[in-house]
Amino acid sequence: QQQQQQQQVNTRDDPTLPGQTLTFVQKIKGFVSFYKSGLKELVSNLRAASGIQARMANGEAVTRAEYQIVHRSPSDKLRLVPFGFLVLVIPELIPLSIWLFPGMCPSTCRTFSQVVKMAKKQDEIRQKMHVLALERILSLDLSPQEFMHDTGIARLQQQQRSMDALSLEHTSEDNLQMLCAFMNVSAKRGARAEALRRHLEYLRQDDRLLVSEELVDRLGLAELHRACQERGIPSAGYSEGHLRIALHSWMRQSAGGKADVASLMPIIWSRLVLLQNSAKAYH
Repeated sequence: QQQQQQQQVNTRDDPTLPGQTLTFVQKIKGFVSFYKSGLKELVSNLRAASGIQARMANGEAVTRAEYQIVHRSPSDKLRLVPFGFLVLVIPELIPLSIWLFPGMCPSTCRTFSQVVKMAKKQDEIRQKMHVLALERILSLDLSPQEFMHDTGIARLQQQQRSMDALSLEHTSEDNLQMLCAFMNVSAKRGARAEALRRHLEYLRQDDRLLVSEELVDRLGLAELHRACQERGIPSAGYSEGHLRIALHSWMRQSAGGKADVASLMPIIWSRLVLLQNSAKAYH
Protein backbone atom coordinates (compact mmCIF):
# COMPACT_ATOMS: atom_id res chain seq x y z
CA GLN A 1 0.00 0.00 0.00
CA GLN A 2 2.78 2.44 0.88
CA GLN A 3 4.53 1.63 -2.42
CA GLN A 4 1.33 2.51 -4.23
CA GLN A 5 1.22 5.79 -2.32
CA GLN A 6 4.78 6.56 -3.37
CA GLN A 7 3.90 5.90 -6.98
CA GLN A 8 0.95 8.29 -6.63
CA VAL A 9 3.28 10.98 -5.31
CA ASN A 10 5.65 10.47 -8.22
CA THR A 11 2.92 10.51 -10.86
CA ARG A 12 0.59 13.09 -9.31
CA ASP A 13 -0.16 15.96 -11.69
CA ASP A 14 2.55 18.57 -11.23
CA PRO A 15 2.05 21.78 -13.26
CA THR A 16 5.81 22.42 -13.26
CA LEU A 17 6.91 19.16 -14.88
CA PRO A 18 8.62 19.70 -18.26
CA GLY A 19 6.74 19.01 -21.50
CA GLN A 20 3.47 20.71 -20.54
CA THR A 21 1.72 23.66 -22.16
CA LEU A 22 -0.67 25.23 -19.65
CA THR A 23 -2.54 28.50 -19.52
CA PHE A 24 -2.19 30.76 -16.48
CA VAL A 25 -5.55 29.61 -15.13
CA GLN A 26 -4.64 25.96 -15.68
CA LYS A 27 -1.38 26.47 -13.79
CA ILE A 28 -3.14 28.07 -10.82
CA LYS A 29 -5.69 25.26 -10.68
CA GLY A 30 -2.90 22.75 -11.10
CA PHE A 31 -0.96 24.22 -8.18
CA VAL A 32 -3.99 24.22 -5.89
CA SER A 33 -4.83 20.62 -6.81
CA PHE A 34 -1.22 19.52 -6.39
CA TYR A 35 -0.81 21.11 -2.97
CA LYS A 36 -4.14 19.85 -1.66
CA SER A 37 -3.40 16.27 -2.71
CA GLY A 38 0.11 16.64 -1.31
CA LEU A 39 -1.28 17.80 2.01
CA LYS A 40 -3.65 14.84 2.07
CA GLU A 41 -0.71 12.55 1.34
CA LEU A 42 1.25 14.18 4.15
CA VAL A 43 -1.49 13.57 6.72
CA SER A 44 -1.74 9.96 5.60
CA ASN A 45 2.04 9.54 5.89
CA LEU A 46 2.14 11.02 9.39
CA ARG A 47 -0.53 8.58 10.52
CA ALA A 48 1.34 5.66 9.00
CA ALA A 49 4.81 6.63 10.28
CA SER A 50 4.45 5.33 13.85
CA GLY A 51 3.19 1.95 12.66
CA ILE A 52 6.07 1.61 10.21
CA GLN A 53 8.56 2.55 12.93
CA ALA A 54 7.11 -0.12 15.21
CA ARG A 55 7.54 -2.73 12.48
CA MET A 56 11.12 -1.62 11.90
CA ALA A 57 11.84 -1.85 15.64
CA ASN A 58 10.59 -5.44 15.55
CA GLY A 59 13.00 -6.24 12.73
CA GLU A 60 10.35 -6.43 10.02
CA ALA A 61 11.24 -5.53 6.45
CA VAL A 62 9.83 -2.32 4.99
CA THR A 63 9.66 -0.96 1.48
CA ARG A 64 11.63 2.02 0.30
CA ALA A 65 8.44 4.10 0.20
CA GLU A 66 7.74 3.22 3.83
CA TYR A 67 11.32 3.97 4.82
CA GLN A 68 11.06 7.38 3.19
CA ILE A 69 7.86 8.10 5.11
CA VAL A 70 9.64 7.45 8.40
CA HIS A 71 12.67 9.49 7.32
CA ARG A 72 10.74 12.54 6.13
CA SER A 73 7.86 12.62 8.61
CA PRO A 74 9.65 14.46 11.48
CA SER A 75 10.57 17.48 9.34
CA ASP A 76 7.29 17.36 7.42
CA LYS A 77 5.33 17.39 10.67
CA LEU A 78 6.89 20.73 11.61
CA ARG A 79 5.72 22.21 8.31
CA LEU A 80 2.18 20.83 8.44
CA VAL A 81 0.45 23.63 10.36
CA PRO A 82 1.77 26.70 8.49
CA PHE A 83 1.49 25.04 5.10
CA GLY A 84 -1.95 23.61 5.85
CA PHE A 85 -3.14 27.08 6.78
CA LEU A 86 -2.06 28.41 3.39
CA VAL A 87 -3.72 25.56 1.50
CA LEU A 88 -7.04 25.89 3.31
CA VAL A 89 -7.27 29.68 3.68
CA ILE A 90 -5.29 31.42 0.94
CA PRO A 91 -4.25 28.77 -1.62
CA GLU A 92 -3.72 31.40 -4.32
CA LEU A 93 -0.71 32.72 -2.40
CA ILE A 94 1.02 29.35 -2.08
CA PRO A 95 3.33 29.73 -5.12
CA LEU A 96 4.46 33.18 -3.95
CA SER A 97 4.87 32.06 -0.33
CA ILE A 98 6.94 29.04 -1.34
CA TRP A 99 9.05 31.18 -3.65
CA LEU A 100 9.81 33.49 -0.72
CA PHE A 101 10.10 30.74 1.92
CA PRO A 102 10.97 27.44 0.17
CA GLY A 103 11.76 25.69 3.45
CA MET A 104 8.15 25.84 4.62
CA CYS A 105 6.96 23.28 2.08
CA PRO A 106 6.58 19.61 3.16
CA SER A 107 8.26 17.00 0.98
CA THR A 108 4.95 15.71 -0.40
CA CYS A 109 4.06 19.20 -1.63
CA ARG A 110 7.26 20.15 -3.42
CA THR A 111 6.83 20.65 -7.12
CA PHE A 112 9.47 19.62 -9.61
CA SER A 113 10.49 23.24 -10.20
CA GLN A 114 10.92 23.79 -6.47
CA VAL A 115 13.06 20.67 -6.14
CA VAL A 116 15.26 21.90 -9.00
CA LYS A 117 15.51 25.39 -7.50
CA MET A 118 16.63 23.98 -4.16
CA ALA A 119 19.07 21.69 -5.96
CA LYS A 120 20.57 24.61 -7.86
CA LYS A 121 21.19 26.51 -4.63
CA GLN A 122 22.81 23.47 -3.02
CA ASP A 123 24.93 22.78 -6.09
CA GLU A 124 26.35 26.30 -5.85
CA ILE A 125 27.40 25.52 -2.28
CA ARG A 126 28.97 22.28 -3.48
CA GLN A 127 31.09 24.18 -5.98
CA LYS A 128 32.56 26.27 -3.16
CA MET A 129 33.21 23.17 -1.07
CA HIS A 130 34.90 21.55 -4.06
CA VAL A 131 37.52 24.30 -4.14
CA LEU A 132 38.18 23.82 -0.43
CA ALA A 133 38.40 20.05 -0.81
CA LEU A 134 41.17 20.29 -3.38
CA GLU A 135 43.23 22.20 -0.83
CA ARG A 136 42.39 19.86 2.03
CA ILE A 137 43.37 16.59 0.35
CA LEU A 138 46.84 17.95 -0.35
CA SER A 139 47.24 18.48 3.38
CA LEU A 140 46.26 14.81 3.84
CA ASP A 141 49.05 13.77 1.44
CA LEU A 142 46.49 12.51 -1.09
CA SER A 143 46.07 13.42 -4.75
CA PRO A 144 42.87 13.91 -6.81
CA GLN A 145 43.86 10.96 -9.00
CA GLU A 146 43.41 8.61 -6.05
CA PHE A 147 39.69 9.43 -6.03
CA MET A 148 39.07 8.71 -9.70
CA HIS A 149 36.88 5.88 -10.98
CA ASP A 150 35.45 2.92 -9.11
CA THR A 151 38.84 1.24 -8.74
CA GLY A 152 40.36 4.28 -7.05
CA ILE A 153 37.50 4.52 -4.58
CA ALA A 154 37.72 0.79 -3.90
CA ARG A 155 41.43 1.16 -3.06
CA LEU A 156 40.68 4.02 -0.67
CA GLN A 157 37.99 1.91 0.99
CA GLN A 158 40.56 -0.82 1.63
CA GLN A 159 43.55 1.33 2.65
CA GLN A 160 43.66 1.92 6.40
CA ARG A 161 45.85 5.02 6.07
CA SER A 162 43.40 6.69 3.72
CA MET A 163 40.39 5.55 5.72
CA ASP A 164 41.87 7.04 8.90
CA ALA A 165 42.53 10.36 7.17
CA LEU A 166 39.04 10.49 5.67
CA SER A 167 37.09 8.99 8.56
CA LEU A 168 34.51 10.74 10.70
CA GLU A 169 36.50 9.91 13.81
CA HIS A 170 39.83 11.35 12.69
CA THR A 171 39.08 14.15 10.25
CA SER A 172 39.23 17.75 11.45
CA GLU A 173 36.29 19.94 12.49
CA ASP A 174 36.94 22.13 9.44
CA ASN A 175 36.65 19.08 7.20
CA LEU A 176 33.45 18.05 8.95
CA GLN A 177 32.00 21.50 8.34
CA MET A 178 32.93 21.22 4.66
CA LEU A 179 31.48 17.72 4.33
CA CYS A 180 28.22 18.68 6.04
CA ALA A 181 27.83 21.70 3.78
CA PHE A 182 28.47 19.54 0.73
CA MET A 183 25.95 16.90 1.80
CA ASN A 184 23.41 19.49 3.02
CA VAL A 185 23.51 18.18 6.59
CA SER A 186 22.72 20.82 9.21
CA ALA A 187 24.61 20.56 12.49
CA LYS A 188 26.46 22.77 14.94
CA ARG A 189 30.12 22.53 15.83
CA GLY A 190 30.76 19.45 17.94
CA ALA A 191 27.72 17.62 16.58
CA ARG A 192 28.66 17.42 12.90
CA ALA A 193 30.31 14.00 13.01
CA GLU A 194 27.24 12.40 14.57
CA ALA A 195 24.84 14.22 12.23
CA LEU A 196 26.85 13.12 9.21
CA ARG A 197 26.99 9.57 10.55
CA ARG A 198 23.20 9.47 10.86
CA HIS A 199 22.86 10.73 7.31
CA LEU A 200 25.25 8.06 6.03
CA GLU A 201 23.38 5.36 7.95
CA TYR A 202 20.20 6.55 6.29
CA LEU A 203 21.87 6.43 2.86
CA ARG A 204 23.19 2.93 3.51
CA GLN A 205 19.71 1.60 4.15
CA ASP A 206 18.18 3.64 1.34
CA ASP A 207 20.81 2.29 -1.06
CA ARG A 208 19.89 -1.27 -0.13
CA LEU A 209 16.21 -0.63 -0.74
CA LEU A 210 16.77 1.17 -4.04
CA VAL A 211 18.84 -1.75 -5.29
CA SER A 212 16.67 -4.56 -3.91
CA GLU A 213 13.51 -3.01 -5.37
CA GLU A 214 15.28 -2.02 -8.62
CA LEU A 215 14.01 1.53 -8.33
CA VAL A 216 16.81 3.64 -9.79
CA ASP A 217 15.34 3.47 -13.29
CA ARG A 218 11.76 3.87 -12.04
CA LEU A 219 11.96 6.87 -9.71
CA GLY A 220 9.82 9.85 -10.65
CA LEU A 221 11.74 12.90 -11.86
CA ALA A 222 11.41 14.91 -8.64
CA GLU A 223 12.26 11.87 -6.51
CA LEU A 224 15.28 11.18 -8.73
CA HIS A 225 16.58 14.69 -8.06
CA ARG A 226 16.05 14.22 -4.32
CA ALA A 227 17.92 10.91 -4.29
CA CYS A 228 20.87 12.46 -6.12
CA GLN A 229 20.95 15.54 -3.91
CA GLU A 230 20.97 13.44 -0.75
CA ARG A 231 24.12 11.73 -2.03
CA GLY A 232 25.98 14.87 -3.00
CA ILE A 233 25.33 14.35 -6.71
CA PRO A 234 24.73 17.66 -8.54
CA SER A 235 21.37 17.53 -10.30
CA ALA A 236 20.36 21.05 -11.38
CA GLY A 237 20.73 21.47 -15.13
CA TYR A 238 21.39 17.81 -15.87
CA SER A 239 19.24 15.46 -17.92
CA GLU A 240 17.18 12.65 -16.49
CA GLY A 241 19.45 10.11 -18.17
CA HIS A 242 22.53 11.72 -16.65
CA LEU A 243 21.03 11.55 -13.16
CA ARG A 244 20.06 7.89 -13.46
CA ILE A 245 23.57 6.98 -14.62
CA ALA A 246 25.09 8.99 -11.77
CA LEU A 247 22.82 7.31 -9.23
CA HIS A 248 23.68 3.88 -10.63
CA SER A 249 27.36 4.81 -10.26
CA TRP A 250 26.83 5.69 -6.60
CA MET A 251 25.07 2.37 -6.01
CA ARG A 252 27.91 0.47 -7.64
CA GLN A 253 30.54 2.27 -5.55
CA SER A 254 28.49 1.90 -2.38
CA ALA A 255 28.14 -1.84 -2.92
CA GLY A 256 31.91 -2.14 -3.37
CA GLY A 257 32.72 -1.18 0.21
CA LYS A 258 32.06 -2.78 3.56
CA ALA A 259 28.55 -2.82 4.96
CA ASP A 260 29.18 0.18 7.21
CA VAL A 261 29.00 3.95 6.92
CA ALA A 262 32.79 4.32 6.97
CA SER A 263 33.09 2.93 3.45
CA LEU A 264 30.86 5.73 2.14
CA MET A 265 33.32 8.42 3.21
CA PRO A 266 35.75 7.90 0.28
CA ILE A 267 32.78 8.15 -2.10
CA ILE A 268 31.75 11.49 -0.60
CA TRP A 269 35.31 12.76 -0.72
CA SER A 270 35.47 11.64 -4.34
CA ARG A 271 32.34 13.67 -5.13
CA LEU A 272 33.92 16.64 -3.41
CA VAL A 273 37.32 16.42 -5.06
CA LEU A 274 36.15 15.47 -8.55
CA LEU A 275 32.96 17.53 -8.68
CA GLN A 276 33.47 18.89 -12.19
CA ASN A 277 34.95 15.69 -13.62
CA SER A 278 32.14 13.62 -12.14
CA ALA A 279 29.51 15.88 -13.65
CA LYS A 280 31.06 15.73 -17.12
CA ALA A 281 31.56 11.97 -16.99
CA TYR A 282 27.84 11.25 -17.10
CA HIS A 283 27.02 13.41 -20.13
